[in-house]
Amino acid sequence: MKCVHVVGFGLAGALLAWELRKLDVDVSIVDLGETETSSHVAAGMITPVTGRRLKPTWRCAELTEVAHSVYGEIETAHSIELWTEWALRRVFREEVMVEWFRERLQRGEYEPLTVNEILPGFHDDVEYPFGGFSHDGVATINIPLMIETLRKTMEITALGSGGNADVTVHCTGYRAHTDELWSWLPIEPSKGEILDVTIPGLHLDHVLTNGTWLLPIGGEQYRIGATHDWDDHDPQPTEDGKRRLLHAAQQLVNRTIIVDKHRAAIRPSTKFKRPLAGFHPLDPTQAVFNGLGTKGALQAPWAAKQLARHIVLGEPLDHEIDIQRWWKL
Repeated sequence: MKCVHVVGFGLAGALLAWELRKLDVDVSIVDLGETETSSHVAAGMITPVTGRRLKPTWRCAELTEVAHSVYGEIETAHSIELWTEWALRRVFREEVMVEWFRERLQRGEYEPLTVNEILPGFHDDVEYPFGGFSHDGVATINIPLMIETLRKTMEITALGSGGNADVTVHCTGYRAHTDELWSWLPIEPSKGEILDVTIPGLHLDHVLTNGTWLLPIGGEQYRIGATHDWDDHDPQPTEDGKRRLLHAAQQLVNRTIIVDKHRAAIRPSTKFKRPLAGFHPLDPTQAVFNGLGTKGALQAPWAAKQLARHIVLGEPLDHEIDIQRWWKL
């Protein structure tokens, strides 16, 4: 393998290029340099518990170990800090969540996390009407800093076909669902909106969530996110999105919230919440890396490593992410 051409330099493209270069492959990259993409807007959160039913995140221990290693390599190579660890407190929104939590806890599904149940009432000025729980194992990744840093070390052009490349890998995010080459993949774009806010007098040292999360970003500044809209593919912030985020945040903290910034982007989501990677079934010179959705910060390092070694060394892809499973003639 002499050269791989990467189309798109968001989270997927950047980590794939990093892994390919570690395998001594020449990498050419084309990217438009857009700054309001899902890779730049997302909070980059890694959490071992997910969703309304409080399920353990898919392969979280394995994927977190790989993610910590890969982001650590980039941190060391470029003297930057990408990884921040957090505790998280979850506020139950309905009584049935108490049952789900206790059942999973008793079955040992949250091991080896440190988990503590929070009883109903007020705790640190936050109301827990049905209780909640806290756990460790949460991290945020500064994805924009990583992309910006890696851009400076790689040759990236705004135009180019990669005509001399052995393989072209398409890391084009949600736009792939309208690309004739990849439109058969189960990519379902999901619009997400977030707010950067100031909350005077609030000084949290943990992430707080009731389905909408509140993430400290310094001083009295917080990030609130995120909405999920499967129908609106216009990457512009909406008043409805802002209203819903503020309403959920006010249920967490009954304080004045001052909106400093409102952003939106379209995620390359899939309903089955797994990355998509591999060669096109009819053209071995074309490959794809996509479908990172809301779990990109966690899943992308592992999937990028898988795809790079598949392309260069011929190692098999994990069946869960191999696009061959979705191909139908």
